[in-house]
Amino acid sequence: MAVAFYIPDQATLLRKAQEQEKQLLRLRQWQMATVMLNTIRQLMDSNSLTSQCLQRAGRKCCKWRKPSQ
Repeated sequence: MAVAFYIPDQATLLRKAQEQEKQLLRLRQWQMATVMLNTIRQLMDSNSLTSQCLQRAGRKCCKWRKPSQ
């Protein structure tokens, strides 16, 4: 009884590897974009809380004061 094995050529293997690499790169880029977006959201939230605290203290928002010496 004869058994046949399919051995793909090198071009097919390279094409498949390149497709997998592209998928991984897309996933990594999407994950990095998500991390950056969450970081920016947290920064914006913390800035809004800081400005609210300054307004409650009677200081104007975004006004720089020279530190006392």
